Amino acid sequence: MSVPYGDTRPPFHKKQAFDLGDTGAGIMANDLKLGCDCLGAIAYFDGLIADEEGRPLKKSNAVCIHEQDAGLLWKHTNYRTQRAALVRKRELVLQSIITVSNYEYILAFILDQAGELAYEVRATGILSTQPIDPGVSVPWGTVVYDDVLAAYHQHILSLRIDPEMDGEHRNSLVCEETASMPLRTETNPYGNGYISQRQAVKTSGGYDLDSKKNRVYMIEISSKVNPVNGLKTAYKIHVPAFQPLLAQENSSHYKRADFANHSIYVTRFRENELFAGGQYTNQNKQTTGVRKWSARKDSVQDEDIVVWVQFGLQHVPRFEDFRVMPAEIIKVALKLVNFFTKNPATDFPPSSQKSNQSTLIRPSACKQS
Repeated sequence: MSVPYGDTRPPFHKKQAFDLGDTGAGIMANDLKLGCDCLGAIAYFDGLIADEEGRPLKKSNAVCIHEQDAGLLWKHTNYRTQRAALVRKRELVLQSIITVSNYEYILAFILDQAGELAYEVRATGILSTQPIDPGVSVPWGTVVYDDVLAAYHQHILSLRIDPEMDGEHRNSLVCEETASMPLRTETNPYGNGYISQRQAVKTSGGYDLDSKKNRVYMIEISSKVNPVNGLKTAYKIHVPAFQPLLAQENSSHYKRADFANHSIYVTRFRENELFAGGQYTNQNKQTTGVRKWSARKDSVQDEDIVVWVQFGLQHVPRFEDFRVMPAEIIKVALKLVNFFTKNPATDFPPSSQKSNQSTLIRPSACKQS
């Protein structure tokens, strides 16, 4: 994760934290507290990491695993009989929390009964601020208290996905778009038809979303198809649109954040290419990361590929973010496409009051004077 700041005044023009990368998520992991960081029936796991001298270091309660209710997963009411069937969404959450100087990041893998895997990031903590003279305003920040400036900044994360789907290493990145059908008397006489089209990405590179075309990307298994519809099985990448890095191309911010200008990158797997920003970013003027690897234009169709998914926040601070910031939430999800012949969550017993044991609260009757 790169966090470039927009304050143009020296020395703040150099401010670009790599909150995940330089700092080290493991070394910053919190000791999670029972009933506070996680709720319900919880299992805790220690983390074993290397300290600054390479020695093993145990981080107590670095990961918590728990379930949580996330509303309805599916419901249908038979309109003839008025009988309803429904299943509540239960999520299995594997969570860790890191403190990086001023910010806290709550990082969670989330799995549900329908086979979806999500990666959720919550950003909270306190703003990184600079002094500003009374009565002065600048176009790149918000004054959040007397003589206190919170500069605009971005949080741009890169999620590395090295897929082995259904035991298969050789996969393709596929772009899917929906488009209107041409107005033809035979196939679209009333002009309302539209189609969905998939096309494999053939060479490594950086690619972007397009909401007007409903453009999404999938990791597709070329060798396996759904037995009913004959379509290839895949995982669809649900990633929110984000504003790419705003720093100019000749700036050190741009050169060091070697992943922050496209929503999706795809490369051929290479053993030593593990970090989107390159092997070393701390104090470097530039890196050799995914932007440069993808420029090789390797063939990536039906190959051992790595998909890099970028997402993040454009943080224009509010007065309400000071002193402690309410959590901003962003999430990437991987959704099954054509793996099953039915919704896998229909095998779960319907939810009922007997199991949920909700409590009815009756408002007190109004008293007449």
